[in-house]
Amino acid sequence: MHNQPRPTAPDLTPPTAPRPEAVQLRARRSPKLVALGALLVAVGGIGAAALYTTNADQRAVVVMVGDVARGDLVGREQLAVIEVPGSLAVDALPADGIDSLVGQVARTDLPEGSFPLERHVGTDPLPAGQGLVGLRLPLGKLPTSDLPPGTTVRLVGLIEGAEAAVDAVIATRPVLLDDGVSYSFDVQVADGEADTVARLSAGDQVAMIVVTR
Repeated sequence: MHNQPRPTAPDLTPPTAPRPEAVQLRARRSPKLVALGALLVAVGGIGAAALYTTNADQRAVVVMVGDVARGDLVGREQLAVIEVPGSLAVDALPADGIDSLVGQVARTDLPEGSFPLERHVGTDPLPAGQGLVGLRLPLGKLPTSDLPPGTTVRLVGLIEGAEAAVDAVIATRPVLLDDGVSYSFDVQVADGEADTVARLSAGDQVAMIVVTR
């Protein structure tokens, strides 16, 4: 009689339970990444502080928002107030001085974007030995081109016996009057010839030409 094999004892070890999908293993933190993150946070904080300081150090100044030629009046609509960095190396009028410019005559060209100062406006002092004469000339007796202050001109008398010509300088830009055909402006002439020019102008007996000095 052959020996029969003994039956194998059953494996009673409980099966390992599968890990739920929602459970994730926690990754180990790298010391290098932690240090890098701390450095970025620190640098970001410094940058933010510097940006705040730059924005806080501002000053309000007056700027031109329209062109004004020499001899023209400065209007409120040609001025504005802007904020500039306090460290900006430019000489500019503080915002509270804007009213000191309004209605003043520009002593120099003031282009858009420039920073006007009080010394840029006001009436130029009349040099010694010079006189200021007001003229009213109709079209045909003065050039139609632009005549900014400082333009050298010659005034020609149109009556017999009058001075042949008187040299002059435009003091204020010609302004078209309500009649639509006449211009009013001031000229600077030698004191000894001011009376003659005034009489010719009053009698509408003067014409003007532009010359090159």
